[in-house]
Amino acid sequence: MPYDASDIPLPRPGQFRAGERRDDGQTPSRRTLSTSALVRRILLVIFLLSLAGGAGGFFLVLRHRALQGAANEARLLLTTALAVSDYTDENIFPLLDKLPTDKFYEQVVPFHVAQAVFRKVQAHYPAYSYREPALNPTNLDDRPTPFDVELTERFRDDPSLQDLQGIRQDGGRTVFYLARPIRITDQRCLTCHGTPDRAPKALLARYGTVNGFGWSMGETVGVQALSVPIAEELRGTTELAVTLAAGLLAIFFVTYVALTASLQAMLVRPLRALARSADMASKTNDAHVELPHSGVSEMHGLADAIGRLRLSLRKALGEAPPRPPAPAP
Repeated sequence: MPYDASDIPLPRPGQFRAGERRDDGQTPSRRTLSTSALVRRILLVIFLLSLAGGAGGFFLVLRHRALQGAANEARLLLTTALAVSDYTDENIFPLLDKLPTDKFYEQVVPFHVAQAVFRKVQAHYPAYSYREPALNPTNLDDRPTPFDVELTERFRDDPSLQDLQGIRQDGGRTVFYLARPIRITDQRCLTCHGTPDRAPKALLARYGTVNGFGWSMGETVGVQALSVPIAEELRGTTELAVTLAAGLLAIFFVTYVALTASLQAMLVRPLRALARSADMASKTNDAHVELPHSGVSEMHGLADAIGRLRLSLRKALGEAPPRPPAPAP
């Protein structure tokens, strides 16, 4: 009996709905994504991961380098200020006993000398600052800000801390700060900061008997705080990260257009043409229905395989026994 595709019952359009069962108890397959939609979703996921990993990682690396550079610069300047203070303490302060006692000489006070030298630097570089605020200062110009008090309390709570650093806003500017504790480790400091009766009369005449006294050995009385500008470095980091993100976006766009166009030309359209031809071939007994051979090599192989399957099916159905006639009603 010759093969007739019309003998094979086909489901009517809309015969089965998602979740319904056929007569044989199986559930019809749900509608799946097209190849184009799947590729677009994959490309989008790759782009988002690349953007987050590339631009985000690049920003973090640049930010870390900017902070590291600011920290190194702050350490160098703070070490310089401390060197001036140490030199004054070791070589100038001992000469105080040889000076007349009717006048107070600030030039022999290590803290005053270090700040005076840095003010000379600050005159040329206003964005840099160096202060030595104390909770109970002799000179009221060294009174602490709330932030200085917070730093001092942190050093008091944890004596093992050697320094504190970070980013803060100071007068509308973004600065990197480096702070170290001022701890009383030299008994000579208590000459001027122990009790008023031990302090030089010239010091009392200038600053009074109220401020700057009551210090004790081992006490953290203040901080040495140095600030360097970092706003430009952070802005440059952000600009470079945005530039990289824009570059990644351009690369993604070119890649997206090239890949989708190639897939449409070499895979999607040939596959749709092959599916239409295979569908037409399955509904007719015409052996001369041609299957398209276009696209990638795998599409050629698939078309050949479907052709061989049609031929094998026709042979198998041609050898099958004829169907018995339907009984009369």
